Order: sequence, then C-alpha cells, then structure tokens
Amino acid sequence: MSQHILFVCPHAAGKSLLAATYFRAAAARVGLDVVITVAGPEPDPQNMANVQQAIERQGYTIGWKPQLIDQSHTDAADVIVSVGCDPQVIPTSKPIVAWSTPMLSDDFNAAMNIIYAHAEALAGELAGR
Repeated sequence: MSQHILFVCPHAAGKSLLAATYFRAAAARVGLDVVITVAGPEPDPQNMANVQQAIERQGYTIGWKPQLIDQSHTDAADVIVSVGCDPQVIPTSKPIVAWSTPMLSDDFNAAMNIIYAHAEALAGELAGR
C-alpha cells in the first residue's frame, strides 16, 4: 500500500520541489511505494527556473507544478513535510514534520544539500532503517 507524502513550501516552486524530487529518488532506492504531492499556500505560477535547472543538471526530473494547498492534500497525506512553511497555514490537525533550511535566495547550494540530507533521512526512516 502506498504511503502519501505531502511536501509544502510557501510557493510550491522551489524547496518543496527539491524535497519531493530528492525524496522520490531516495524512496525508489529503498523500495518504498509512495505517492508524492507538492503544494503551498501561495503557489507561484511556475517552478523556479534555477531549481528546475539544478535538478536537471543532477540528472533528475521534476514531476510537479506549483499548486494551492487545500484540505484534500492534507487529508490524503500520511506524512506532511513543511520545508520552510509556517505550519499555521497548512490546513491540518495532523503532525507536521518541519525541515529547517536556508532560503534558496540566501544560499542555494547549502539549501539543496540540507534538503537532500533530509529527504534521504526521511526515506530511510520510512523504510525502517
């Protein structure tokens, strides 16, 4: 049975896309059956170009477009991960896993590396490792 993982960042166009992309790869490596959603309270009209380019340079593809978070996303989620999003704007009473990362605009590479490490750890945790 699939686990539903929801990644939330303010604009659903940067950090949550990195998180979802890295987590998807990590989940596949450890054999997790997952459904991944990306959303945010103030979605941008499109993915951030620098995030898209960085992910493609690393050999990944992005499978999501920014979308507005709503109750249906959180209701369906087994795990909700906030990547720099205020938990108060996430419509749920479920527990929220909060990842602290630098702003992409402050230190893009550091943010990518931290998000990658979080994604790897979450996949390992969900796989029971």
